[in-house]
Amino acid sequence: MGTQGTTPIRIGLHEVAGLRWPQQVLTGDGGRETVAVPLPRLPWSRAAIEVPMGASAARSVERVTRLRKIFGYGVAPMVILLFVAADVLLLWGRFGDLNPPTVIFAVLGVAGVVLILGGLVPDAVARATGAPYVARDHLRFPKARPDVVAQLVKLNPKVTIDGVPAAR
Repeated sequence: MGTQGTTPIRIGLHEVAGLRWPQQVLTGDGGRETVAVPLPRLPWSRAAIEVPMGASAARSVERVTRLRKIFGYGVAPMVILLFVAADVLLLWGRFGDLNPPTVIFAVLGVAGVVLILGGLVPDAVARATGAPYVARDHLRFPKARPDVVAQLVKLNPKVTIDGVPAAR
């Protein structure tokens, strides 16, 4: 599904549980599936919100979940090790007989910052592929179908849905 004919929307997490969903899928192509959209917590957390969406969006959510696990289990421990190694070298140089070159600290610092910024990749992939994701207490649909969004608003008149196109 292309970006033409779609609109980004967001719904507060506190309102998602009581939503009445339209029969058509809000995002994605294929058959309707109820998918658990994970909350961005620790990688081993199973906290999620169940949302009906198309099969292609379900695959995108799984891709984003896999990227978050890779960062949580692989990259985050590497960042910790880099900064621990830098601390050990710094303390050993200060109180011991080791005199490490300053370039080592610059390389370790830059590598750590790059790896930390790598933690932004899962949300960037979610935005780019249109996969629904949770960020800042909102369930976000980067590529929702406007006609289905209008149905969602009609089914839930008291719910605030940000990004809804104005009626013409």
